[in-house]
Amino acid sequence: GGKEAFRPMAPALASAAVFKMLGDELPAHPELIKKVNGVYQYVLTSGGKEAGSYVVDLKNGAGAVKEGKADKADCTITISDEDFVALFSGKANPQQMFMQGKLKIKGNMSYAMKLQELTKLKPKSKL
Repeated sequence: GGKEAFRPMAPALASAAVFKMLGDELPAHPELIKKVNGVYQYVLTSGGKEAGSYVVDLKNGAGAVKEGKADKADCTITISDEDFVALFSGKANPQQMFMQGKLKIKGNMSYAMKLQELTKLKPKSKL
């Protein structure tokens, strides 16, 4: 038995695939940058612990999606890995999640309202 061996940032996060897809889709949607004009920090949790973080930049240049922490985010969203995937696959409603405390938002609430815009980045094929 003993303690679990140290694992690097688990690539097991299902959300990683969603962020990759967002990054691939973003260049095709320049209107989003104009519309949202903000930087989102996503903090993903798994089993109640922080499991990963991603920056979705919808403000600078053509926008970007990258792993890590933003220098200055307009809005920080904390959500579990599985809830994030549910959100983007359209199985969950962000307002409901927020009410249930599954979606925590720090920062400017007007950016939180624009979260819906991000879910439009889904490619036509279902996740």
